[in-house]
Amino acid sequence: MMKKLALLSLLIPALAYAQPKTADDYYKEGETQYNLGNFLPAVEAFKKGFELEPNESKKAAYLYNVAQSYRLAKDCGQAVFFYKRYLSLKDNDQKKPLSPQKRTEIEGWIKDSEVCAKAAEALKQKQPDGTSPPDKDPTTAGTGNGKVADGTDTTDGNGTGDGEGEGEGGDIHKGATNERPRLFSVRAFGGGAKVGAGTISVPVQATFGLLAGYPLAISDQFVLDLGGGFTFTPVPYQVMNMSKTATLSAVFADVGATYLVIPKLGIRGDVGVGALFFGNVSNSQFTDSQETSGALSMLHLRVAASADYAVTPNLLVTVVPFAFSMSPAKEGLRHDVKRITAIDFMVGIGYRM
Repeated sequence: MMKKLALLSLLIPALAYAQPKTADDYYKEGETQYNLGNFLPAVEAFKKGFELEPNESKKAAYLYNVAQSYRLAKDCGQAVFFYKRYLSLKDNDQKKPLSPQKRTEIEGWIKDSEVCAKAAEALKQKQPDGTSPPDKDPTTAGTGNGKVADGTDTTDGNGTGDGEGEGEGGDIHKGATNERPRLFSVRAFGGGAKVGAGTISVPVQATFGLLAGYPLAISDQFVLDLGGGFTFTPVPYQVMNMSKTATLSAVFADVGATYLVIPKLGIRGDVGVGALFFGNVSNSQFTDSQETSGALSMLHLRVAASADYAVTPNLLVTVVPFAFSMSPAKEGLRHDVKRITAIDFMVGIGYRM
């Protein structure tokens, strides 16, 4: 009995070792080799994982990892090929489409790698001027031999791809791609606003707005914008047969959340909190003809829904079908004015980088 147990204890590890590797096993192996800087073994592991991966939606990630590994191994021609294969698969991915920012990033790596590949090919075609005999130092030879020594590390000239890979793009992944944050985004709007101020009738007025922020990528499809905004609405009124114009100026901190529905098209929601300044209202119907010492300031709350369409990776066309703002009334306004509200509808353009 003891002999059988001992035999089983030896067989169990052997049987476990004999089990065929799965796609996940090869992914882990590739990740380990990548983190150790063994990029070519990482390539082989990721390729085997790609062959065995049963989930079609995950296969593109293996190609991305292969491209990253080739780029860091300075095999630029292969890196270009696998980056393009990755983009081709993502173009047909309806569940997790590639964001415009990530596409721009990868296209930049492709350009760098193509330059690198051309330089490597040119180096292959360049014939050495000669050889150096064992009893001479080629670095000091007065003939063409010195030229051979001068080119010992020419491949480092293609290091632009490496620098980006180590900093951000070098991270391997399985599944969704993590976006690197952009520097900033800005949106400028124009449209109409329906202002509410108690029983005072205010017709639809022109309105203008500006939003700016720092985009923080949460995933391929979800981005937060942390920043601020400004809106301006002129409000004309009559006093003793004279035309005057009050101004509603709002300054606020803003958080925007954009979800990429399909490539190039995203829906966005904004929430803002700040201050509203109701200016040039002294002796007006808004103050019941009472005098004010300046602009009336009050709390300002704003929510908005919009849609963004990426004309280019940097340029957006944006539509704001609905934006609502509300400010509790400030002392000095007419007694029936409990709050200042505005419903806006605007269109505009945006720029991000």
